[in-house]
Amino acid sequence: MNTFKISVIVPVYKVEKYLMQCIDSILNQSLNEIEVILIDEGDIDECRAIIDMYETGIKKDKRIKTIHEKNGGYGASVNKGIDIAKGEYISIIESDDFIKSDMYEKLYSYAKNLNADVVKLPYFEYSDKTSDSNEEILPCFFMDEVKDLPVNKLFSIEEYPILASIHPSIWAAIYKKSYLKEKNIRLLEAKGAGYVDNHFRLQTLCQTNKIAWYNEAFNYYRLTNENASTVLYNVSVFIKRWEDVHKFIREKIPEKWKILAPYCIKEEYANIYSKLYLCGYSITNEDFEIIKSNLENYSTDDIKKSPLHNQAKRLCLAIKKNPNKLKKFINKKVSNNKVLLFGIKLFEIKKIDSRRFWLLLFGIIPLFKYKISVHSIKKLYLFGAIPFMKLQY
Repeated sequence: MNTFKISVIVPVYKVEKYLMQCIDSILNQSLNEIEVILIDEGDIDECRAIIDMYETGIKKDKRIKTIHEKNGGYGASVNKGIDIAKGEYISIIESDDFIKSDMYEKLYSYAKNLNADVVKLPYFEYSDKTSDSNEEILPCFFMDEVKDLPVNKLFSIEEYPILASIHPSIWAAIYKKSYLKEKNIRLLEAKGAGYVDNHFRLQTLCQTNKIAWYNEAFNYYRLTNENASTVLYNVSVFIKRWEDVHKFIREKIPEKWKILAPYCIKEEYANIYSKLYLCGYSITNEDFEIIKSNLENYSTDDIKKSPLHNQAKRLCLAIKKNPNKLKKFINKKVSNNKVLLFGIKLFEIKKIDSRRFWLLLFGIIPLFKYKISVHSIKKLYLFGAIPFMKLQY
């Protein structure tokens, strides 16, 4: 008889610094009837030794299952875990994150009471303590956008399409396994991390009317892992994953596009257009052609109805009218992060880590500390300590 209420799938890749905290937070759940499936990509690093401690060593736990093999990336690893999972519900946890101890007890009870196929929830943004800053825990950036989502009630994506425009956070959720199997819901098996979460998010939310929102955060989403895919940003991969999203919508749920389009353009803007215009990433000619094709899925009316702010709407409308505006970003040389005035260095941006930078006056005087959160939220601190400005694009 199956006694697992939740199967927790943890893809593991280059996270030796954080892995024990992640696994311990799962094993210390108040709900005991869980299985933990660790999918080890097999790299020669400390992760294998850590996993061995939980599988056969001093921290052995019979609820641990492991797969040690190259699976071809994040999507393939999660799919392998789903294939062998025996739990009634599936949870996916990033191996550099950690969770509160009552997460599964509360979510399983909530899901069962409502007979939900998917339970979605918010999360915490977490930054480690460093020599330059203290530990920081903040609510996820989109809390104002989801404040009207109902609780203790099932709904569909058509009723609350806002879920298509926030961070995918597929790990801040649980999924009924029978639902995933019935709809043949799988992650794209793209190389590496591959930004396959958005495609999976729409698959899970757009094929059921049994979505539930649980308005409490349990996941600590780590922003300070230097090896995370969100840190090692690749705009070309994001462009290709959005091509996959549009293909899924055309083939599986075309009748829902009219409702989803204004919200999807907001997410696509945050993933791609804001990065091109605000961060200066270059794109290839192939990228440019895919962007043009993706834009054809949106009408002018879709963009005008979007929850995007007015500046972003104007930019999207301008690109739709004339996609050639993006051509200046093709094979663009990266800026040296310096501003010169009459040959004198006026400002210089100095990197602290992947998400924090100093703006130096004359290249030597610390003027602002510049911090980037998820979804291009940027915060300026005067002299590194005084909150000065918050920008969201």
